[in-house]
Amino acid sequence: MKVLVYGAGVIGGQLVHAMSKAGNDVTVIARGAWKETLEKNGLSIHHHIQKKDTIDHPRVLDKPDDQPYDIAFAVMQYRQMEQILNDLAAVNSPVLVLVGNNLSASEMEQRIMDASKIQRGILFGFGSTAGTRVNGKLTTVHVGDGRLTIGKVHAEATEEEKALLKTLFQGSKLSLVWCDNMDAWLKFHAACILPIVYLCYKTGCDLKRSTGQERKLLHDAVTDAYHLLMELGYPVRPVEDEKLFEPGIANMLIKVIIYWMSRTRIGALCTTEHCRHAPGEMEDLDKAFQKLRAEKSDFPMPHFDRLYSEMPSWDKIRSTYGRQ
Repeated sequence: MKVLVYGAGVIGGQLVHAMSKAGNDVTVIARGAWKETLEKNGLSIHHHIQKKDTIDHPRVLDKPDDQPYDIAFAVMQYRQMEQILNDLAAVNSPVLVLVGNNLSASEMEQRIMDASKIQRGILFGFGSTAGTRVNGKLTTVHVGDGRLTIGKVHAEATEEEKALLKTLFQGSKLSLVWCDNMDAWLKFHAACILPIVYLCYKTGCDLKRSTGQERKLLHDAVTDAYHLLMELGYPVRPVEDEKLFEPGIANMLIKVIIYWMSRTRIGALCTTEHCRHAPGEMEDLDKAFQKLRAEKSDFPMPHFDRLYSEMPSWDKIRSTYGRQ
């Protein structure tokens, strides 16, 4: 298949690797020094858990061309995605997949549809890959070749779209997880990660400095955020997350994950590295979530508010880490 991938950072790069491994003809859109690195050295990835290194050689462009593609992906930070919607609308592909943190899925879908000259399927996804990029090389954390949760804004992908995606990744070890409401999934994902973001910045992007009391506050802040979205009428996605913050095994598991996240190198790659290198995206997500919260401004979120108040201001965060 011919595939266009707009953005080849950690998540996009891992998807490019999986698609290349499956034998597809992959073209990547990249700019500046990263484009030069990809052209000169290829896409170099150190797979942290697998303890192996790979190099792929996709075609590299600095902007989309007029060629037809079987499917196109945009794997960008939230703010950057908003800036390329017109470019995506012009891509010659029957299926577009927007991958990454996103609290404006419905609005983005409508903007692309309004600007497109062709009928197309628009999907949203999230890649469960973490990592960092240093000296022209990605370090990624993933199981198999990664996991992609994917669906439409308020429905599952069509059977034709599912077949296309299964064929696309056939021959790789990437797992596809179908979702019937990616708008809700992405909102609950933001509700989960934002308290982690707040604690990351509070600890200077070093969660090993966090205390047991702070980790408990983090857990309770996520619970507040989940309950807000439920109060606003969003269905919990994934469905099994309904049990995460009720007494029982699932609740104990989330506490174990929070502790693991704060104490291991893999946990750091999954959390603090992203906060350190993408404060702009974290701020944009926070602002979008606060806008959602304004729809139910009287809903109590004491733990969420306390954790938010204990991190530095966004001005301070931008001056410390920049706004990438």
